[in-house]
Amino acid sequence: MGEEKQDEVEWGTARIVESNEEAIVVAGFLKSSGIPAEVESLHVEELPVNVGALGEVRVRVPADRLEEALSLLDASDRGESVDPSDPDLPQTGQGEPAE
Repeated sequence: MGEEKQDEVEWGTARIVESNEEAIVVAGFLKSSGIPAEVESLHVEELPVNVGALGEVRVRVPADRLEEALSLLDASDRGESVDPSDPDLPQTGQGEPAE
């Protein structure tokens, strides 16, 4: 019973935000760019304040797509137009960019 699944995907944190709503927007942006994303939260909406890590909401992506996700989020934060087929962005996990 103690065996781990070999096909289990490792996930990395692409962004930490303070609300589930913001995390859903970030995850949606990544998904629309072709990067699988999930929201991981210990956030308790009923509490009137955030208590350290309990207030964090993480947007997680497969570890092999983390660099690509970070590049897309950084470009978006700078207000740049983001094109997932841009050859300057890391293309891990997606075939060759279209010419």
